[in-house]
Amino acid sequence: MPQFIKKQTDNSKYNRLNQIYEILKNNTHGINITELANEFDVSTKTIQRDLKELEKFGAIREGRTWKIDPKLKEDNLSSNEKMILGILDEMAKGAGKIFYSKAHSLLSQVTQQLDHPIFANINSEYLEEKNMILFNEIERVIKQKIEIEFEYENHSFHVKPLKLAFFDGFWYLLALHVKKDKEIFKKFHLKTIKNIQVLDTKFEIPDIVEERLKHANSVWFNLDEQFVVRLFLDKTIRKYFERKPLRGQRIIGEDKDGSIEIEITISNEMEIIPLIYWYIPYIKVIEPQWLADDVKQRVQTYLEEIN
Repeated sequence: MPQFIKKQTDNSKYNRLNQIYEILKNNTHGINITELANEFDVSTKTIQRDLKELEKFGAIREGRTWKIDPKLKEDNLSSNEKMILGILDEMAKGAGKIFYSKAHSLLSQVTQQLDHPIFANINSEYLEEKNMILFNEIERVIKQKIEIEFEYENHSFHVKPLKLAFFDGFWYLLALHVKKDKEIFKKFHLKTIKNIQVLDTKFEIPDIVEERLKHANSVWFNLDEQFVVRLFLDKTIRKYFERKPLRGQRIIGEDKDGSIEIEITISNEMEIIPLIYWYIPYIKVIEPQWLADDVKQRVQTYLEEIN
């Protein structure tokens, strides 16, 4: 049989589906199940199951051969690009039906093939229609740098909106609360904001504020002077920090056994302390010393209380 693709050592289902789709797309006259089974060194029943899934992507059967339906709208996207759009589509489900319907409609304008064998469990609060309207309005005033007023937990606030941020499944407005003699950095849960009013006053964001906003890691972030934290990571947990690095994470050293040292820049110790608790005893604070002492004291106090 013709060699349609180079043999792959990783013959996982995902890669196989991806490659079968490309073969069907590039062979307008079709290819039969036996040829595909030989190509991927799997059974014909496995290929039959694969083709059943690929029917969602436009795979059709003509006699004994399979191909991609030529009537299917061509979107000029590679299979990897379709996969990325499929993941985004699946992630959007976590934000609720209203948000998902809008996201799905938008993604469908990019590709017609959003029926995908992808599942992503993203813990996120639901955004309803009224939340989407609020989201759009706040996004607009942030871009135009216009001050706003709103009600929040039975209090009125006059703020300079800076950023919309997504922390641990929740949306927040990062803003400067304007008071008579000073401005205070605050985080407002987006869905709790009510009765927003757009003012006529425009503002500028200081360069130092813009720079510090880039390091926002969690809801604990603030605009105080930032400091560097140096951590030792045992080889046991190294892979987790390589798979999903912390924002601004830098690897600064590696031991012979595979353990590493990293640095991150934060503004509040609570940005990192929960993570340290999670990975004890495979993580250790090297610097600053006051943070290492603080973690040690917290752990000792906890152990004394439970004993």
